[in-house]
Amino acid sequence: MKLAEIFDTRIAEKIDPVIKVGEVQDEAKLASEISAYVVTPTIEKYIDEFLEHYTDTFRLQTTEIGSWISGYFGSGKSHLAKILALLAENRSMQGHTATKRFEARVPPAAPRRASILRNLGRVDQSDTRVLAFNLNTLVDSKTTPLPRLLLSQYYQSRGYSSNLLYARVIEQEIDRRGKLDALHNQIAALADRPWSDIQKNPGFYSKHLYHAACQVAPDVFANPEEVAQALKNAGHGDLYNAQFLVQTMLDDLASREQEVKKPARMLLVLDESGQWIEDDAGRLAQLQALVEEAAIKGQGKIWIFVTTHEDMGAIFQNARALQADMKKIEDRFRFKWSLTTENIELVLEDRIFKKNLAGRDAVEETYDAAPGVIRGLGELANTSQRLPNCERHRFVSLYPFFPYQVHLIPEIVKCLRSKGGRGEQLSGSTRTLLAITQDILRAGRRPYLRLEVGETVPFDEVYENLSGEGEVSPDVRRELSRIEEVVHSATPLTRRTAEVLYLIREITYVPRTIDNLARLLVESTSDDLPGLTARLQPELDKLIAAKMVARIGEEYEFLTGERRTFEDEVATVATGLKQQDREAGLAKHFIYDPEKKKNHLHALLGFETVPFKDAEFEVRVSMDGTLALKNGCIELRMFSPLAALGGLKVPDLEDQSLRADEQRTVFALCDRIPGFDQDLNRFLAMREVVNAWKGDPHKSEEAHRLAAEREANDLDKLERKVRDGIKASIRQGHVIFRGSSRALTPRSGQTPGETLRAELATFWPTLYPKFEKVPVRIAQEQKAILDVLSGEKNLASDVKALRLFDKSGALDPHSPLLDAIRIFLATRQNKKERTLGKDLLDEFSAPPYGWDRNAVRVGVAAYARAGTIKVLIGKMPHTNPADPTLQKALRDSREFERVELVVEDSDVPADALEEARALLMKLTGKRKIDETPAALHEVMEELGREKLARAEKVIDWAEPANFPRPAAFDEGKDAIEDVLALANPVHRVKEIHARADDLKRGVDAIDQASAFRDKWGMAFTQLKTFAEQLRAIEHLLLRGGAAKTFLREYDTARTGARFSETDVWKQIQGAKASADLELQSLLSVWRDEARQIVHDALDRLPAELKQQLLEEELAKEMAVPLDAFVSALDLETDPARVAALPDRARRLIDDLGAAIQQEVEKRAPMPENNQPQPSPRREIRRLRFSDVAMVRRIRTDAEWDELLKKLDERVRALLKQFEVELD
Repeated sequence: MKLAEIFDTRIAEKIDPVIKVGEVQDEAKLASEISAYVVTPTIEKYIDEFLEHYTDTFRLQTTEIGSWISGYFGSGKSHLAKILALLAENRSMQGHTATKRFEARVPPAAPRRASILRNLGRVDQSDTRVLAFNLNTLVDSKTTPLPRLLLSQYYQSRGYSSNLLYARVIEQEIDRRGKLDALHNQIAALADRPWSDIQKNPGFYSKHLYHAACQVAPDVFANPEEVAQALKNAGHGDLYNAQFLVQTMLDDLASREQEVKKPARMLLVLDESGQWIEDDAGRLAQLQALVEEAAIKGQGKIWIFVTTHEDMGAIFQNARALQADMKKIEDRFRFKWSLTTENIELVLEDRIFKKNLAGRDAVEETYDAAPGVIRGLGELANTSQRLPNCERHRFVSLYPFFPYQVHLIPEIVKCLRSKGGRGEQLSGSTRTLLAITQDILRAGRRPYLRLEVGETVPFDEVYENLSGEGEVSPDVRRELSRIEEVVHSATPLTRRTAEVLYLIREITYVPRTIDNLARLLVESTSDDLPGLTARLQPELDKLIAAKMVARIGEEYEFLTGERRTFEDEVATVATGLKQQDREAGLAKHFIYDPEKKKNHLHALLGFETVPFKDAEFEVRVSMDGTLALKNGCIELRMFSPLAALGGLKVPDLEDQSLRADEQRTVFALCDRIPGFDQDLNRFLAMREVVNAWKGDPHKSEEAHRLAAEREANDLDKLERKVRDGIKASIRQGHVIFRGSSRALTPRSGQTPGETLRAELATFWPTLYPKFEKVPVRIAQEQKAILDVLSGEKNLASDVKALRLFDKSGALDPHSPLLDAIRIFLATRQNKKERTLGKDLLDEFSAPPYGWDRNAVRVGVAAYARAGTIKVLIGKMPHTNPADPTLQKALRDSREFERVELVVEDSDVPADALEEARALLMKLTGKRKIDETPAALHEVMEELGREKLARAEKVIDWAEPANFPRPAAFDEGKDAIEDVLALANPVHRVKEIHARADDLKRGVDAIDQASAFRDKWGMAFTQLKTFAEQLRAIEHLLLRGGAAKTFLREYDTARTGARFSETDVWKQIQGAKASADLELQSLLSVWRDEARQIVHDALDRLPAELKQQLLEEELAKEMAVPLDAFVSALDLETDPARVAALPDRARRLIDDLGAAIQQEVEKRAPMPENNQPQPSPRREIRRLRFSDVAMVRRIRTDAEWDELLKKLDERVRALLKQFEVELD
């Protein structure tokens, strides 16, 4: 069966692949576009959602008035926008409405068919007009503001001229009078041309336009000059912004609703808006302003469709717009639809590849004859992005194309355009996926429609189609077309191979291996992939020799322009690399990079520890002398395939491993890998060229872009190839230990690193024979150390596993850890060698022990608590387990390494024991105390607990009472706590002897403070309150008086914390009594002064009232505040408030004066209109005698005269700007 016979479509008839939203005049074409529309499941969902929401808004208001449709070229976004607009408008086309025609396109079994038909039936409830066009194709669209652009198109859609001013000022107003046709007829008659011609170029016919306006509206325009003036005025005054445009449309819609008696809507379709916006934030802002205005003012009357190649987020990102702006416009677009490859594939199946029954059977029979072979031919291998598979249904649906080809074609066209610097600007051309596939079948290199079923389309046909339409640059097209002339022994297959390589050069997720190239060139389902691969290899070699193709690892790349120059430089650098360059490059890029602190070898191996008996041992790892992992007592010394290629052999390493200083070293020799040095060479050379090109300011932008691409793609692939070579060499390598070697034998599923790690673990029993004595790992070592130091009974399970203590809680002499620590320290001590913490840790963490360093520190803590080990920190001994300094030194691993450890003597000197006993006898009053550390330990425990209890009571009272504690009190309390913290009797007795002075003074201070609290606690609180009261009026106290003396004595006692001393307390109490007498006298004076001030004022009040011509009856009312003040004088007891009574009395008198003035002003006659207004009241300034003279005591008449003179000068100076109030 021929291919032409399998299709159920007219495959030979060319389908117009481009839908233009603005073409709405041809009813036959519109009907054809609806009839040919394929309603896929995705489209079905989109249409149902739109119709449901759109018809709901006939009765409900909304601000969600937009649909944003995105998709790559040929995805059908313009077609979808146009179909929705036709359905909303529902015009009649050749006797049938758009909705009626569309009903037949909804599949009978579609889940949403009923909903769509129901909403289609509601469309006629509204009168909708559509204004659709491609924004990017309008004249001056990039330079004209969007509102002005749309207003002009809107007027033209109404039949107005393309001159915006004439349309706005003349035609719109005449249209409202119902004379628009008369105007156009008159213009046509005057110009002797049809209106359709005049409408496109009104400027040429301006004379006729002006005269016609005068004739149709003579009441407005008497002559053409008035028309011209009206247009000139409008040009200067009108502002065509989004508000104006929206309001114009809404006004027309309101008129339309009155005319048709149902809701009216306007639908704007702005096709290819993304190309119009480009990366211009200003244009995006114009679109946003239009949408926002239409949403807020229109409330569902104006709808906007926008189509773009990229989605809304990408458009905003390209224009560098704010995310907040995107959020605002996003809320206005209820629908944000994206048309994908899956959707267009369904369209292709229906419009082009749809098979008739016999054709489907023939294709299925071909597939079923060799399904595995066809899948092998029709699926590209090792792609990093999932491509459509070649299962039976897909193959049959898209045959004679393979499914992956349909997916790749749009990607390739997009890459061609972006690389050509054209971006998306060719949208609207005929190079849609539908057009490309149909053109190949109709007019490809081979006569496909005459071929038998089983033949397929190779991918070079796509190149042939695109190159003929200008998608391929002329230089590349010319170079590829001449391959058979310029490449030695070239064949058509050579050229086709180069064409396919060129097409997929930018599709980074498709490996350009020879197998995939063979699949791309398959011409029949009966092709043999290995045979085709064999045929391709010579062709690739020819292209490489001609420097048109380069091999990069297992992949091939087509070279053009800068790419060829780049490859030449890489080859030159690679040739000049020496052995030391390769070694240095391998070390830096695949072992350890000291500049970037990047450990490549660790990432490659995947391990840094070796397992042994449920523990993990760190291991030092190096390769070719470069250290990658630094921690661990055992070293894994590896030699790369580069070293193996240099002649290093297993016997050499066997001999080296027998040396005494290599007993803790395991050697690993990687196997030789053919071509490893060449791959490394190319990687290093390409890296050098990439860095040189990127940093060369004289290179072109294309060169910089190429260098970045090579770094991101090819360099990464080469790096992976070298890394894979190292892994393969490890997998085939040998391990050598103490003169014996063996080959690595990886298990199924094991990585090279896992195989090597497992092999290393077999040497650990030999390296660590004593490990099993203490195979414990301490998880929370800091808590464990604190628990051991404090004598915690409930230790963690891992600490218990160390067997530090016996059942009685004493140190277990049979503990392997403690025994080893004691012997090691004692041995070094006998040799007069100092032992630091680091020495101890290094000894027991290294072979043959391998013990946990944390466990060793916990063992030292146990010895420190028992008093067996003394810890020297900065040469100062620390033996108290509760000592924070000691605790920190043991818990901090770094600080522990610096401390010195000394095995402690277990005896107390006789003189120290006797002196400690004498001190305790004096402090306790007991005479019978045994002269043993244990007895002294017990007595001190009882004494200390009792004194600490008394001290705590004093502290609880002293802090809120603000009682200052003597220094001896706190020092004694600290000394008692330090002594009690020592659980070892020997250590406690030594501490008592060392802290004897602090203990004696401290106990006395605690007893003294405790007795003072019990007897004088309440009195001290009263004393403190009295002192605070005096402090508040200290500035008013008599100089040298008893109160001043008391405060001085009080401050002295507080500063020295001496209140609890008997003599001091008595002296303070006496001073308080004298100060209290003086204070009572002062309080009486201040009360009497205040009382006298008020009485004098009350006596003057009648005279003041009379002088101001006020009624005497006011005196009683005005005296009420002063009388109340006098009656309350004796109730005030707080010294600070009593001291302020005279000032309060003066303020009351000031208030009385103000009240009198207010009464005077009330009775003053209102000024007449011709009389001058009284001057405004000026600011008041107070004046005191202290402001004039420092000395206020007057002894002679001359002093009084001098004071009066100064006072007079000061008052007169103030009166120039203020009113003066004497105080």
